[in-house]
Amino acid sequence: MSYFRKLNNAALWDNIHKLRKSIKLEPNFKERVCWNCKKELNIYDFLSDNIELSHVFILSLWQNRILEFHCCECFKNLKSHELKSIERDLKIRHCSYCKSPIDLYKFTKYNNYLKIYELKEVWLDIESPIYCNNFCQKKHYSSLRTNVKKFRKSKKN
Repeated sequence: MSYFRKLNNAALWDNIHKLRKSIKLEPNFKERVCWNCKKELNIYDFLSDNIELSHVFILSLWQNRILEFHCCECFKNLKSHELKSIERDLKIRHCSYCKSPIDLYKFTKYNNYLKIYELKEVWLDIESPIYCNNFCQKKHYSSLRTNVKKFRKSKKN
């Protein structure tokens, strides 16, 4: 998810507020460091990167003794290995609207809010529409709406 989408997300701010309250009630709040490089981690960064999870679940994951976490940089390195694996299966796709080629890394950058498993699912499903940018996506759906309207109109006649 992009920085500005996080910034303008009321649900995220509400979750942060709830998480702060929960942390205050936690008698032994756990400080975390990156499992790989030992950099200090911040639970609010973890929350903002996992916005689909509740503050209660985030706190329970954070406090879990078994789980270890990566900082953003180490996670990116880990993610790059996953991307290489996906790329071996399918290197290039084409925009569903303009048909221009899109490589996996360009698609990942454009859809940076997708988790690896979601990215893999969308990228490897040839039937799943993908777009090189917002413009193509909007134009494609606009043309679909126009076609549906034409179809309905012709059906009435």
